[in-house]
Amino acid sequence: MSNFFSKATLSWTEKRRATFAGSWYESDPAKLKTQLQRFLQIAGEHLKKTPVETTFSGNEKIDGAVLAIVVPHAGYMFSGQTAAYAYDAVKSNRKIKRVFLLGPSHYAGFQGAALPAEKTFATPLGDLSVDKDVVEALREYNNFSIMPEVHRREHSLEMQLPFIRQTFGDVKIVPVIVGTLTDNSEIQLTAQIMRRYIEPGDLVVVSSDFTHYGPRYQYEPFEDNVREGVRQLDSQAFDCLNSRDLDGFLSFRERTQDTICGFFPCSLLLALLPEGAHASLLHYRTSQDSIVEDDKNSVSYLAIAFSSAGEHNGWPVEKPITTVSLTDADKEALLKIARLALETYVRERREVSHSEIRELVTPVMRKPMGAFVTLYTRASGDQRGDTAHGEEKELRGCIGYIWPIKPLLKAVIENAIGAASRDYRFKNVTPEELPHLQIDINVLTPPQRVRSQDDIVIGRDGVLLYKDGKQAVFLPSVATEFGWDLEQTLSQLALKAGCSADAWKQGAHFDIFQSCSFEESVDEHVG
Repeated sequence: MSNFFSKATLSWTEKRRATFAGSWYESDPAKLKTQLQRFLQIAGEHLKKTPVETTFSGNEKIDGAVLAIVVPHAGYMFSGQTAAYAYDAVKSNRKIKRVFLLGPSHYAGFQGAALPAEKTFATPLGDLSVDKDVVEALREYNNFSIMPEVHRREHSLEMQLPFIRQTFGDVKIVPVIVGTLTDNSEIQLTAQIMRRYIEPGDLVVVSSDFTHYGPRYQYEPFEDNVREGVRQLDSQAFDCLNSRDLDGFLSFRERTQDTICGFFPCSLLLALLPEGAHASLLHYRTSQDSIVEDDKNSVSYLAIAFSSAGEHNGWPVEKPITTVSLTDADKEALLKIARLALETYVRERREVSHSEIRELVTPVMRKPMGAFVTLYTRASGDQRGDTAHGEEKELRGCIGYIWPIKPLLKAVIENAIGAASRDYRFKNVTPEELPHLQIDINVLTPPQRVRSQDDIVIGRDGVLLYKDGKQAVFLPSVATEFGWDLEQTLSQLALKAGCSADAWKQGAHFDIFQSCSFEESVDEHVG
């Protein structure tokens, strides 16, 4: 799987041309405008009479602001009418200022998300400007890379551009082609990064067709009653989307191998949506409903709107979380769980089972939070003498998740194991070392962007530095342990990132977070 990776200084080019105009849709502006107006008129008249499609159970009417839509991207002769249902539903719901456009790659395999290098995307109805500030910001993160060649070849985003221009006018766009995202954690991380740039006036458009059935797509899980079998697959996928069940959606794909081409963009949307959002299926059809398709192959097209009854002005503004709320009982239980996870892995090379820790789990541990687990080697009793215990420890391993991508319970278990086995600076912990190790846990608030280094408070803030595609992090305690001031801290952080010591002074960006830190007592497991 190739990865077209670029973090060098971005040289913007003028325009991505409309590659598929004249083949997949009309290239003549007048004909295209007439076609789209007709699609939208039919959709609008139908939605006034029947607001949602009755094909699938559990479907709800649009309630509140439409935050996102899922639309197909086949040629307009196949799916244009279906797509119009979603666009008309948004047009009649609220005014859109900017569109985050997510779609899959059909022509290149890569990891993460691909950003464009073009300032504008052409359509026969007029160009759409890329929000360069957001693209520049996203490319700082390892999940996002500038891949103009991926964008130039891809149709999934282009098929939405005439609809966007016709329906919302000259709005800005943030085009993102989503490649492979390996697991739930990578999906959550990518979504959390993107979410910090989504504002109330924005719309998220996910471009995806659904089940591709037949020999053309090498997917024939059943032979009889094909239409009903395809409908059942699409219904199951919709149920996962409607309930915002990302784990269920991932399991559905693993179980059925369903050929949803926009599976990862849809997964990303599930991680983006706020609590309370639900799906409304507005239109459903397959390519077999078109007279030009054969009867051996089928592609499904769904128009879905995601709305939230609690939101009427668009995407909610997320308030920064600046404190971690853990009780003493929570902290004590987490330390016991970390100790059990550590010893079980080192002695038996397995992860501690749920039954072994069930009685220790508290409700807060089910919430996603960033967490680091640090192991220290303590001096034995005769080595300690009369000196203060706090000065007699040596780092033995440290691993963590900065972003809240996993439930706190899982983050602590995985990082306790990781600190003993995946810190490249150290050899794996041995059973003989266990009595001499002390565990320290840091539970983090979500990272927040600051305007400059002047907003960083030494001793309070952990710091993430981003510079030229490189990044490094210090927990809040690092600067105070070494007695560094702000300039020394940032110089050391730049060196840790592989940059020069003064690289932070120009072109760098910073996230900060706060931490709740707690550790095992010195004598409990030492000596």
